[in-house]
Amino acid sequence: MKWVGLRNYTRILTDADIWATMQTTAHFLIWTIVLQVIIGFTLAWLINRKFRGNDLLTTLIVVPMMLSPAVVGNFWTFLYQPQIGVVNYIVEFFTGIPAASFSMLGPGGLAPWAIIIVDTWMWTPFVMLICLAGLRSIPDYIYEAAEVDRASKWRQFWTITVPMVLPFLMLAVLFRGIENFKMFDMVNLLTGGGPGNETLLTSIDLKREAFEKWRTGYSSAYAIILFVTVFGLASIYVKALNKVKER
Repeated sequence: MKWVGLRNYTRILTDADIWATMQTTAHFLIWTIVLQVIIGFTLAWLINRKFRGNDLLTTLIVVPMMLSPAVVGNFWTFLYQPQIGVVNYIVEFFTGIPAASFSMLGPGGLAPWAIIIVDTWMWTPFVMLICLAGLRSIPDYIYEAAEVDRASKWRQFWTITVPMVLPFLMLAVLFRGIENFKMFDMVNLLTGGGPGNETLLTSIDLKREAFEKWRTGYSSAYAIILFVTVFGLASIYVKALNKVKER
């Protein structure tokens, strides 16, 4: 045993590869959250409008989030497979690129976006349910009063719907942000961090340092830095959420 003090922390914080991994993780976080919030809120708004088959459609939309991330990872691996994968033939149809010569998960492909698509497909229903709860918590008399005041549907949407659903949206962003920051199993099955380091998230990088390179002290410091980062950002975000709820 050798005492190293804070040396592991300084090495991590000054390592360009670590910052590149953080950047990849941030890219993954931002795009998945943006897409899930936009699509989830849109689906919730559509489902909140009563129509025939509403319950069946809601059940079908929610199915992906009921699956295990490991199952989802294996399922989409087959969909992205160059020879038999459906996704590559769809890309070929729209772009003209031969399916057999292109791989969404291979070098020169769109591996980061491939993962973003899978995560969005799986977890948009979660955001939709939270938004749907927010929409259905708005009393009908508020909209009735707005109609008496001759407010247009567009004005009702921006002055009633959005402000009252905003706390629910922010709560969904908090949950998805925390979960996606520690995303591991699905990405590990799809790409394993590759090709190269294009999809190397902090969770996969930490796993490599701890259980492949066996750098125990270094990986422990790495894990603590990630915990402090997530805890600090979540604390700031929760304070902002509480301020929005108090309005």
